[in-house]
Amino acid sequence: MKSKFTFMLLLFCMISIAQDKIYVHTATTDNSSGNITYINHPDLNGNPGAGIVYVHTWNANGLPSVYNNNVTGLWYNSGRNQWAIYNEIDTEPIVNGSHYMVYIADDPTNVITHVSNAGNQGSFGPATTVIDNPLMNGLDPGPFAIMSHYYNPNNTYNDQNFGFYYDTALDKRGIYDENAGPAIPDGAAFKILIRGEGVDRFTHTATTGNISGHTSLIDHPLLNDNPNATFVFSHYWGVAGVDSQQDLDAVVSVYYASGFWRFYCEDQSTPMPANIVFDIIVAPQDVLSVEDNEALSYQVYPNPATNMINVEVGNTAIVTATLYNILGQEVANFKGNETHLQQLDISGQASGNYILKVTTKSASQSFKIIKN
Repeated sequence: MKSKFTFMLLLFCMISIAQDKIYVHTATTDNSSGNITYINHPDLNGNPGAGIVYVHTWNANGLPSVYNNNVTGLWYNSGRNQWAIYNEIDTEPIVNGSHYMVYIADDPTNVITHVSNAGNQGSFGPATTVIDNPLMNGLDPGPFAIMSHYYNPNNTYNDQNFGFYYDTALDKRGIYDENAGPAIPDGAAFKILIRGEGVDRFTHTATTGNISGHTSLIDHPLLNDNPNATFVFSHYWGVAGVDSQQDLDAVVSVYYASGFWRFYCEDQSTPMPANIVFDIIVAPQDVLSVEDNEALSYQVYPNPATNMINVEVGNTAIVTATLYNILGQEVANFKGNETHLQQLDISGQASGNYILKVTTKSASQSFKIIKN
């Protein structure tokens, strides 16, 4: 009875404390290769449907300050079952020590995939693409939206800087090339976080009073005197006629100094324009505990799954894997095969949510599983 109560408490905690969060990823020699750095997080590993966007930050949590003056994007590597951040110019190595604030949406449906093509070209021509989504259609400014380049699903590189705008002719939110000239590549994809009320969010406007060269100081109580604050942002050009109608063809990141966060241009030379607007969404930082870091050696994929689930545990042999329904009842038990990789057949289970407990000789770890 006690063990069942403990399990139900674990399940309750997994469900009740779920929320959007931001994980700070740092590129290192161990997690990077060429122009790519792999993100290792238990909510993302083996989860190609995760709802994520990210931004680069010059410094984070007291770590060394590192520039990365490259347009970057997201990629899910199905061979490694991991998400990655990559430089869009594939000959440019990812900068060792560079930091990225990765926003993980608790509800992945809050992050959509938009693919540019001839059918959704905006009214300003091939350097624009409009988003057809009921959460944003007919609404200006509408909910906050944050974008990241996305290599999947068409394996398309896209080495350009983009901002949001509102296409009044089509009554839809759009994406535009900050350089206003090159066409957006056909098949280029974006991950877009769409959030309305219920999250910490605000708009920052760069003004002559807060601009210094290529930087703009952010003065907001959610961020002030908080070097460990975590947030994501995008430039919103707005709708025709507003003061924020400014372009910024530069890689933009953030840094913290002397009690304030600031936007800055990575090339350190492009002036920050007056009246440019950034939408900002703040979320709690997810700092992995010792147990979480140990759990990173566990991988369970695919998730959601239809028939088979792969369980991989570093170089340690799996002893058992036990599947429980949401009532805490055991519905399947799999004996380990004395290797670190095992396939589990769940084809006989009904669709729904489950907890999979994986046990080795030295530890155990539980995962929330979705059966399609």
